[in-house]
Amino acid sequence: MSTSSCVFDFRDSTVLVTGASGGLGAGICRVFAEAGARLAIHYHSGRERAEALAATLPHPERHILVCAEAGDESSVAACVERVAEVLEGDHLDVLINNAGIYPVAPLEKITEASWREVLDASLTAAHLFTRSALRLMGSGSSIVNVASIEAYRPAAGHAHYAAAKAALIQYTKSTALELGPKGIRANSVSPGLVWREGLEEAWPEGYRRYVQVAPLGRTALPEEVGAACLFLASGAASFITGADLAVDGGTSVVAAQDLFRPV
Repeated sequence: MSTSSCVFDFRDSTVLVTGASGGLGAGICRVFAEAGARLAIHYHSGRERAEALAATLPHPERHILVCAEAGDESSVAACVERVAEVLEGDHLDVLINNAGIYPVAPLEKITEASWREVLDASLTAAHLFTRSALRLMGSGSSIVNVASIEAYRPAAGHAHYAAAKAALIQYTKSTALELGPKGIRANSVSPGLVWREGLEEAWPEGYRRYVQVAPLGRTALPEEVGAACLFLASGAASFITGADLAVDGGTSVVAAQDLFRPV
């Protein structure tokens, strides 16, 4: 395998990013677009944000927008069919399962409906997109699922979210096991707190406490998580599958009670 910069050249690659209209998804899209990839930018309700994102990417004419309710089987299938039409016989090289939601609720107030909503958005969606996209993928294709450090160290108020992300990591490992013989790799990334516009104002005390105890003294930028996804999808990670990569600035080694307080 070449160790030159060509392993990060995605000019001949098509990448589907789910949940791309949000801050983290947009950062992932920017990283892959700057590496030359043609993007299928998935959104559910944020079409205006997805359009604005696509317009700012290198070679905006190359990218397409695809809409789907991430936890709905028929909606996802239709979304992937749209990608297939654009590919015109080519392979889908990379699937980034980033769709998800992040509500906060005490355990005793998590209803069945809210529990299912979180699991559908953060776990079921990854399965539906993976299963539907497999017919477009082949040897050399790669799947990267966006999990969370809360899969290992949950915070109070996030029982449904932490459970979904922990399951997503095991789903990733199962995917790697089953698809390895086909030459398809599957890995996950587990970000810590990721910066978004307005975060400091919306969660001032939590943000201050987090950056104070984080070894690198700050939150992640969306593009830094995107760079980890790019690495795992690239030839530089050609012998890595079934792995989970923490992208948390070292917060995994900090005591959980120092990072979070009960809701």
